[in-house]
Amino acid sequence: MLVSLKWLEELLGRDLDDAEVSKVALTLGLEVEEQHTHAPAGITVGKIRKMNPHPKRGNLTVLQVTTKKNTQIVTAAKNLKEEDLVLVGPVGSTVGNQQVATRDFQGVTSYGVLVSEQELGLADESTGVIVLEKGTPGARFKDIFDDVVLDMGTTPNRADWLSVEGIARELSVRFDSARAKRMRLPVPLTKRRAKRHGTFKISIRDTAGCPRYTGRLFDNVQVGESPFWLKWRLHCMGMNPVNNIVDITNFFMLLKGQPLHPFDLDRVKGNVTVRKARMRERFVSLEGTTIALNKDDLVIADSRSTIALAGVIGGRRTQISPTTKRVLLESAYFDPKRIAHTSRRLGLVTEASTRFERNTDMAIVDQTSALAGKMFGTYAGAKELTFIAIGVKAKPKTIGFSPARMNKTLALKLSTKRIKRILNKVNIQVTGDSTLRAKIPHYRRDLVIEEDLYEEVARVFGYMNIPETVTDKWGGRVSINKNRVHEETVRNYLVGQGFSETYNLSLISDKRLIESGFSKFARVKNPLNERFNAMRPTLFLGLLDTVNHNLSKGNKSLKFLEIGNVLFPGTPYQEKRLGAILGGEKYPEFWAQNKKLIDFFDAKGIVESIFRLLHIQEAKFAPTTKKGFKQAVSVSCSGKQLGYIGVIGEDLCKEPYYYFELSIEKMISLVGETFYIPPAKFPASTRDLSFLVREEVNVPDVVGLITKIGGPILEKVILFDYYKGKNLPPDRKNIGFRFYFRAPDRTLTDREVDGFIDKIEQEITNQFDAKLRTKEQSWMK
Repeated sequence: MLVSLKWLEELLGRDLDDAEVSKVALTLGLEVEEQHTHAPAGITVGKIRKMNPHPKRGNLTVLQVTTKKNTQIVTAAKNLKEEDLVLVGPVGSTVGNQQVATRDFQGVTSYGVLVSEQELGLADESTGVIVLEKGTPGARFKDIFDDVVLDMGTTPNRADWLSVEGIARELSVRFDSARAKRMRLPVPLTKRRAKRHGTFKISIRDTAGCPRYTGRLFDNVQVGESPFWLKWRLHCMGMNPVNNIVDITNFFMLLKGQPLHPFDLDRVKGNVTVRKARMRERFVSLEGTTIALNKDDLVIADSRSTIALAGVIGGRRTQISPTTKRVLLESAYFDPKRIAHTSRRLGLVTEASTRFERNTDMAIVDQTSALAGKMFGTYAGAKELTFIAIGVKAKPKTIGFSPARMNKTLALKLSTKRIKRILNKVNIQVTGDSTLRAKIPHYRRDLVIEEDLYEEVARVFGYMNIPETVTDKWGGRVSINKNRVHEETVRNYLVGQGFSETYNLSLISDKRLIESGFSKFARVKNPLNERFNAMRPTLFLGLLDTVNHNLSKGNKSLKFLEIGNVLFPGTPYQEKRLGAILGGEKYPEFWAQNKKLIDFFDAKGIVESIFRLLHIQEAKFAPTTKKGFKQAVSVSCSGKQLGYIGVIGEDLCKEPYYYFELSIEKMISLVGETFYIPPAKFPASTRDLSFLVREEVNVPDVVGLITKIGGPILEKVILFDYYKGKNLPPDRKNIGFRFYFRAPDRTLTDREVDGFIDKIEQEITNQFDAKLRTKEQSWMK
């Protein structure tokens, strides 16, 4: 938000220093991000004493201008007369990026130039020079019009900060003055009876989108240029002057934060209606752009067509022109969500839409219109015909709160009287003693709950004034969130394995989800734009984008993880998931080590390590199909589907990369108890068995059967050999297992171990149509 320091001085009734304002604003939550200065040096105010035509060039005029001395200036400007006050660039000054020098015009010397709006940046081109309403000859332009413009960072919940008056009102908390005190009070609006104007009517068909709408009608309007002070103020605030009517509406939008829009009443056909747009309805904006509307857009329409896109931009057909004689001035309150939706859908962000989508102050709709109307009369000769106001009015809001609870929360010891005095500084009137009731100002739409008032007290009291304290009583036991502990355990393990954590947007394009094979997903009702109109049902696409971006920059070996929520379609339920993507070289480049690439089994090994870390037993891996993956396996345990591991398809990623996604919540629900097992006192007995099985046999199914048969003395079983190809039947593969048997209280005999091995051999042969190939044994300590 650009804020003129000179404008703040006028509102607060005191001189201000930009450094002081920056410091004070920061204590209130406003940060001055940048500042700019205006008004070139060297230009002075001059008064035309005499005008004579150039003796040889009829298009030029020779002027005698008084500044602090009499100066002769030759000009081609035609908008001048004697006694006019003008801006003079004397010899040696810089005007329009050029240094002024003496110049001879066929025998007549000019000792300076007159300054135009183009040279000050007020207009792209000028046909005349600037004529001031008032001023003192010889006065420096810099002393009169110089301004420091502060660029203040505002928060989305403070719509009142998008106005100079709102900023001044905030600063008045620290800059106490008589005028500042008056600023904290609402300005009363004089009530008067509205006059009728023929049969012209305004109606609202969509009261949810427009709870209040007012129209002020004017006749005898003279559209022309604005006075220089108004043009200069708008210029300093980053806006281009247009004409007196438009400039006045922009002036009050900047001052009050309430956008206004003027229509050429003679171009409005019939009555005005606030309604929803029709599907495929077309609208031509002020900029001449044809916009396709839909039923979610709110429009202002006459009997012929749409004349404005409510809260965003006006229409070309009814714009103010030099021939305008009658004006309809709009001042309204529009639903913030509707305006934000339309603005983002169309990619059309205006000064008006920025304010409306942050929730403007309904209470000043009528007042701002009245103030602008008065200025229409002063600078455009307008005569007010009637004022039409329809819809609801702003209702006062109160919040109850406990001073004792406030003091406990803020670690302060403020009396009730002190709390009332602090809140009164921000125009919050408080009544009561033990339980207080706060009447919230109409412009503070951000104050909703009791804790918001605590924050106001802390802010006005000054965060720097709150003493540091050490709390020795928590009021109860501190509980440990075990889910969070397990989540951190997994995160820290992956980081230790070389993964970098990423955070991707939870919003995504619906088109991309459909292309990725998702037919069901949650759509956003008010999306930022078409790229972010759905909630992600997976972490995969965000991580894939991260990898592809890095690959495009030449980074080949990558490991990324993300822990975040995904949303299930048709339900409000979110599930926290772990997503990880990896590929490239397995180890850093080293002269004594051959280059090895990460493969599918590295990804599977990491998943198995996570399960061991969380003491999750008997996880199963089964082949599955998944769009976008060349190969994939599902991961389950105890009947719960935990996730999947896959080889990413070449159409999605040019390099070989692998991905796994697991449900954090389901994994944590399966976490086993941690218990102590003493070191083994007796040796383990091992056996190796190799089987020839059909190619479609799933190894985890075989391991599950072995574990069931082996019972408690089977310490572990590992797959040590897997082969298919030469010297084997085409539909067969070889799998080899190593078994570790150990009893905690004795050394197992060969007969005991062989009994288990024989049973395992028999069951595998029968259930999987397997053929035993080799059988070996050994002892281990």
